[in-house]
Amino acid sequence: MRKLRFLHLAGNPGLRGPLLNLPADKEVSSSGNLLPMRRILAENSTGDDSRDPASVADPSASPPATEKSRRRRPLVIWIVGFVVGGLAGVISGVVFSALFRLLVNCLRGRYHHRGGPSIFSPLIKPEDLDVLSKGDALEGMELIGRGGCGEVYRTTFTDGKIVAVKKIAKMRLDDGTAAPELSEEDSKILDRRMRQIKSEINTVGYVRHRNLLPLLAHVPRSECHLLVYEFMKNGTLDDALKGFAAGHREFDWPARRRVAAGIAAGLEYLHMQHSPRIIHRDLKPANILLDDEMEARIADFGLAKSVADAHTHVTASNVAGTVGFIAPEYHQTLKFTDKCDIYSFGVILGVMVMGRMPSDEFFQSTDELCLVNWLRNAVRDGRGAEAIDERLKGEGYEEEMALVLKVACLCTVNDPRERPNSKDVRCMLAQIALLTLPSPSPSPSPSPPPPLPSA
Repeated sequence: MRKLRFLHLAGNPGLRGPLLNLPADKEVSSSGNLLPMRRILAENSTGDDSRDPASVADPSASPPATEKSRRRRPLVIWIVGFVVGGLAGVISGVVFSALFRLLVNCLRGRYHHRGGPSIFSPLIKPEDLDVLSKGDALEGMELIGRGGCGEVYRTTFTDGKIVAVKKIAKMRLDDGTAAPELSEEDSKILDRRMRQIKSEINTVGYVRHRNLLPLLAHVPRSECHLLVYEFMKNGTLDDALKGFAAGHREFDWPARRRVAAGIAAGLEYLHMQHSPRIIHRDLKPANILLDDEMEARIADFGLAKSVADAHTHVTASNVAGTVGFIAPEYHQTLKFTDKCDIYSFGVILGVMVMGRMPSDEFFQSTDELCLVNWLRNAVRDGRGAEAIDERLKGEGYEEEMALVLKVACLCTVNDPRERPNSKDVRCMLAQIALLTLPSPSPSPSPSPPPPLPSA
């Protein structure tokens, strides 16, 4: 009876007599110990004896529900705290990033009064731009160039800083009236140029690199826009090539090698280091400026486009660029990628070694009719030395220039997938320069000792 836990007396209709006179929940053993006692005295009134004693639940068989709740509560609190903390951290990071970007843009002058000037460099002071805002500001400036986009002037600020100011006429005046001297066709052209101005401001205005020409400031006026740049006294790569061909300017191969390396470094930054990527779309010698140290500066970002990292290409509505430097796939499909800039750079390499532009009459008299095809056939047939400019020969750089022509051919293959990227091009040019460095002259070897006299 000590280990008796359940007592089932159902199914005994003849059982008679009173219950034992014991406490309701205790039983006295022979040793005198009180033990817990549980009795189940149930009888089915219908006489059904199918109920199993094991089916009666034991209250001590499972822990109470409150104990389970106490065990689960720390886990729930931990999960909720982790989720709430993570969300709070993400929201705080986004808010902090937005505030930091807003502060940086305000310091750069990106958010400014719509009708006022914009400053993109700490080198420019507001009082310098006050002079450009006057109506007669350009009258005392030196005109140094004129192109399709407008005139370029040279001026000196009060602190002695020399800058170049590009003037681009508006299609309409600020009061909404059309400029009287412009025809309808000219108005369309200027309207397109205004879009190019916005593209240039939105790209190079906020990009800084050693081999890119920075936009220092933008001054909107009622009749024109003024873009302020650093002044490059050595002009453009096109000017240097033409001056060398005319015989009144020095531009030897070491200087050209330096320019080529600078262009490659600038393209690597635009294509691979800046986010989003920037495609220039109009790379040519006229858009490569040379600073005081003959370092290349990529300029004129009027046709440049920003490409999101998730996109492989951008589709244009029409072809933009310069004939002879446009990649064939861009001309055929209107889809341009960074490999289109690589193609243009390959043409520039060929121009710098050959001393001939794609529009040179020499190529019109050949079977290939263009610089790229002629150069490709010459290198394939082992006639690369014939392509080198005669005025560059005789200085000991023929081998290096022949290797650069091979790089130019790699950059201008028809399939853009087979062209190297800008980083590969820069590395190849650097390796070529190292391989072709003049080796030091060998020191004279000592004369062998005289033979021993014979015995």
